[in-house]
Amino acid sequence: MTTTPIQRASLCAAIASINLPHIHFWCEQQAVDPEAYRKLLSKVLSYLRGELKSEANLLRFHEAFSEWRLEQSEEDSLSYRIMEASCAALYSATETLFDAECDDLELLRQSLNAIYDEMDELGAETADLREYWQSLQSEWRDIVTESSRIPLPKAYFLWLKEADVSLFGLAD
Repeated sequence: MTTTPIQRASLCAAIASINLPHIHFWCEQQAVDPEAYRKLLSKVLSYLRGELKSEANLLRFHEAFSEWRLEQSEEDSLSYRIMEASCAALYSATETLFDAECDDLELLRQSLNAIYDEMDELGAETADLREYWQSLQSEWRDIVTESSRIPLPKAYFLWLKEADVSLFGLAD
């Protein structure tokens, strides 16, 4: 399925937003402040609402987030992979707003599926989570169409608020 840059940015932002409980969990485990992630996510969503017009402002928060992301300690854990996939989604959401050629969506989907596969290997039941992710993508496609522009429809932001469980079953 081909998508427009606005569609890609909106789905990446949704992934980053929906998985915010995992960022909080990671930061609590590592004793780090999630502020750079939360601020950039807030700015990206404001940009998609049409409220934030300053690209320079958005890019400043993107830089701070990128530095924060690099400071995170890589480890061989599911928690780290979920945090990194969420960060990749937020990074891609921002990049896609400024580079129409940026298309990391398939890589993000593959990363999410790899995490589900790993969860299966660890004995978790992911059928409901996979169905939830498919359902969210279907709802997103109905809300953010090829003709969507900034500001995105209010239905998108309402939909984001209703998604109160992460893609991996964690609620905030």
